[in-house]
Amino acid sequence: MARLLGYLTAGLLAVSIVGAIAIYGLDESGRIEAGLQRAAGTKLDATGPVWASVEVRGRDAVLMGEALLPAERRQGAEKAAGTLDAIPGIREVRDNTTARFKSLAEIETKLAALCARAVSDLRATWLKCAVKGRTVTLSGGAVTHSARRQIVEKVFSAVERLGARETVRDTTQAYYNTFEEMRKAFDDACSAAIEDFALNWLQCRSQHQRFVLSGAAPVEAERNTRVAAARAILEAVEGVDSVADETTVLPALASAEACRNAFDGVTKGRPIRFAAGTATIAPESEALLDALSVAAKRCIGARIEVQGHMDESGDADRDRKLSEARAAAVADYMTGLGVPAGRIAARGYGSTQPRVAGATAESRALNRRIEFEISE
Repeated sequence: MARLLGYLTAGLLAVSIVGAIAIYGLDESGRIEAGLQRAAGTKLDATGPVWASVEVRGRDAVLMGEALLPAERRQGAEKAAGTLDAIPGIREVRDNTTARFKSLAEIETKLAALCARAVSDLRATWLKCAVKGRTVTLSGGAVTHSARRQIVEKVFSAVERLGARETVRDTTQAYYNTFEEMRKAFDDACSAAIEDFALNWLQCRSQHQRFVLSGAAPVEAERNTRVAAARAILEAVEGVDSVADETTVLPALASAEACRNAFDGVTKGRPIRFAAGTATIAPESEALLDALSVAAKRCIGARIEVQGHMDESGDADRDRKLSEARAAAVADYMTGLGVPAGRIAARGYGSTQPRVAGATAESRALNRRIEFEISE
């Protein structure tokens, strides 16, 4: 019995010794692996590549991570493997790295597609997105700084999500600080585009970032000249998208009768007035003369005589001269607006052709007049 107990005690002691040795060995192996992990991580952090990581399994270092391109993966992995292999205790370095893209051309294609989709989704017609290699360049001019910044940030975020860009070059600009500032600039441009035109039949209005020219020109040549001059001013405005020409040309008046009817339709019995005792055209009659000038330009088949008449209350010679001066003032006004000088003449008749008889104030007012004689 005593001998049996001795055998059992010896056996238990042997098992305890073996277990202790095994536990110590496992603990030592864990400490070695942890030490190698720290050393490998420190080396990789110092030497790169930044996209790679390392995991030590036993005494083997497993290199992991995703590079952008195969060449970048290969070069980075080779460099890292050499660094890790030099660590004492590392038995083998295994390369488990991958590349996200097959080539630079694939990156460029994907970046270009992202750019195009982002610009299309935002409907930012002013924004241009160009891709060369891994560089994205944004260009174009926005209306305001806030609109530019908002759109550029959205495109940048869309491109950034691919994780492949090297840099985004933002060369965009903004023309105005606010929409109110833009609106004023466009309105001022409209005014400038038409303000220097005599007989200004041309109208201009702005719609968002475009201008619209409208109005009926008396002749085609005048339409072309004035629209071209206005367009040159408007197209120079910062931020303008287009200038639309909606102008038309009035039909020509090819006969004396048609011309006469046009003149009668404009005057409708309204007199052309002058400052008392002078040949100075009264300001309130300028709009009437403007309209008559439009009609005169259309009278391509007629001659126009501007006739000045006076009443019988004054000196005949003085009245004749004044009537002639008034007729000449009207003719000069009309030729100054572009009526061909060869189509219009002036003549003063004094008081020799009264319209009505009588010496009342009303009859004298009717006899002091400008008339237009239209002939072939």
